[in-house]
Amino acid sequence: MRALHQSWLVAALVLASCGSTGPVSLPAPEASGLDDDGYVALSARLQRHLDPIWDERRGRYEPPGFSGTVAQINANLLLVHATAARLGVTGPPRDDRRARRIVAYLTGPQAWTEHPLPDAPPWLRGPGWRAAPSNPNSHLVFSAEVAEALAQAYLARDALVLDPATVATVRDQISRTAVGPDFAWPALRLNQLNWHATLFAADATVNGAQRIFAEGLGQHLERFTGGTLAPTDTPNLGPGLRFRYLPARAAAHPANFDSPEYANIVLGFSRHYTAARAAGMPVPVRIGLLRQWALRAISGYWTHTGGLNWDTGLGFQRWHQSKKVPLAQAALLGVATAPELQPGPEWGAWAKWLLDAGLRGYADAADQRGTLPPPVGFGLRVVAQGRANAYLTAARYSGNAMRALTAGLGTAPAQPPPALYAYDSDTGRLAVTTAAYSTAIVAVNHRAFPYGGLDLTRLFDARSEPVGGIGGVAPAAFGLQVVGAGGQLRLRTAYGPRGAGATQPLRLTHAPAPVGAVRAGPFMDLRVQGEIRRSRLRASSTYRFTPNAISARWTVHGRRPGDRAHVTFPSWGGSTRVYATLRDGRRVRLGQRPRSLEAVVSLELGGYTVRPLHGARGGRVRVVRSARSRSAPDPGPTLVVDLPAARDSLAVELRTDGR
Repeated sequence: MRALHQSWLVAALVLASCGSTGPVSLPAPEASGLDDDGYVALSARLQRHLDPIWDERRGRYEPPGFSGTVAQINANLLLVHATAARLGVTGPPRDDRRARRIVAYLTGPQAWTEHPLPDAPPWLRGPGWRAAPSNPNSHLVFSAEVAEALAQAYLARDALVLDPATVATVRDQISRTAVGPDFAWPALRLNQLNWHATLFAADATVNGAQRIFAEGLGQHLERFTGGTLAPTDTPNLGPGLRFRYLPARAAAHPANFDSPEYANIVLGFSRHYTAARAAGMPVPVRIGLLRQWALRAISGYWTHTGGLNWDTGLGFQRWHQSKKVPLAQAALLGVATAPELQPGPEWGAWAKWLLDAGLRGYADAADQRGTLPPPVGFGLRVVAQGRANAYLTAARYSGNAMRALTAGLGTAPAQPPPALYAYDSDTGRLAVTTAAYSTAIVAVNHRAFPYGGLDLTRLFDARSEPVGGIGGVAPAAFGLQVVGAGGQLRLRTAYGPRGAGATQPLRLTHAPAPVGAVRAGPFMDLRVQGEIRRSRLRASSTYRFTPNAISARWTVHGRRPGDRAHVTFPSWGGSTRVYATLRDGRRVRLGQRPRSLEAVVSLELGGYTVRPLHGARGGRVRVVRSARSRSAPDPGPTLVVDLPAARDSLAVELRTDGR
């Protein structure tokens, strides 16, 4: 006769600082935003890391290795030098001579091209800028970054002592690119209207093309927010306003799971929104949708330290690439400076806080290391990135500091955001960030990456250090597993890849009221539950999130005689050790030998602790080693809590730093 058992585990997590082995150690956010001097000082700090790649003979910054970043690095640093000259800034950000030589390079035949390569994609047909002297590839991002930088050089033409012929060339090249076939309306690459907004803004700056700017951006926004798909009536955004990278492809396409990096890059059009309105652009018809999208983006894609809360349908091709983060900061810059796009005035202050936290964190990491952080974070090596991309990252961060300065953010208010969340009902992705921790659950990942399920995909502390992994798979993952008497895996709540279209296994059970199309924004008490079935087995994961803690409960029904169930708690870093504080006061290191849970007061996993509360009789705890995987290159040991077959409950509390 089949035995029916019910076992459940409850946990509460509170995060604190830990000595994790992540490549970028970010400090907890400071109590105030950056002012004008702060933005200049930050750019100066990064300039010291960028000076070594200045090539005096070539008259440009020349990074080592891959040559595809030359135009972008020089564009961002021209923007830095030109802005410093125009505003009379002194110190490392200002170098008029370098600025003049970079202008000569970017307007010369080694960078400017009348026509793309013969085998260029069909969406590249007109004039623009190419990657490097030895790399003739073209891309919209090259042209957008270069045009913006040249426009800043134009504004600083007197301070830089640019000759009339050079000024005329700058104006001509920007105009021809803006009205060329790659940028003039209705040209568009996917839904990336941000590049066009930047070109139109540059053309308006140097040529007074206000009509092209206002009409062009207005038309793009109407197209972006239009369409035929419900409930948002746009193929660019999902029901919860997640971003579809390939709008012409099916919503279930792996790349359309979501893309925090490109969602924020596209939302970066907001940097130019206020200027376009001043140039005559009318208020978009669906301004409410744009405000909801801004709310969703800030709530669901960022952490309190200014890093991305990152799960991307582009998988390892984009995940934790450092060069994408400063591009994504364009959304923070824009929302902070565009009141009409803010869901409320507090969102502008929160956006500035997140921007400043990210700028500080990156500069601090570079200074602490004595060199620039690696081009891909957390030791990920599935898709390698050359060292040149580390310099591109630094140049973009430096450029963003000066963009913030010119946008007036040095005198704008900054406030730390409250606890924020965003939930997408169709994928079951729940993203959470607070001042104490950040995490996410990804129930349906469109098979875009190897991790996912009903449980936390990762756990980061207050400094954005991983303490419970970055996206591992079992056993380096949170979740419940049931193993049969013969050793076969019968069920696990961290099940990994899952295609779209199936019954959605995760639902909110308690949350703030939705804002239009989105379940996102501040929260104090957030609860979610998911369920999975395998044959007669049924398991569920239930989480409660508060600003300082996460509570979790796992249940399982339908175990057969001989079935074993356990819940795993991963850690991060090969040097991490798991310790138990016993009821007799001793603190002992745990290993593979099981120990009675009844004797344990708390368990420490490097960055967080597990504290049994009740129902521990018969339970056991042990540690297993986790092998490296593509999404967990540096896993620590995993704590395993074995659920006794005869017990129907087990409760624990997880806390860090003694809180």
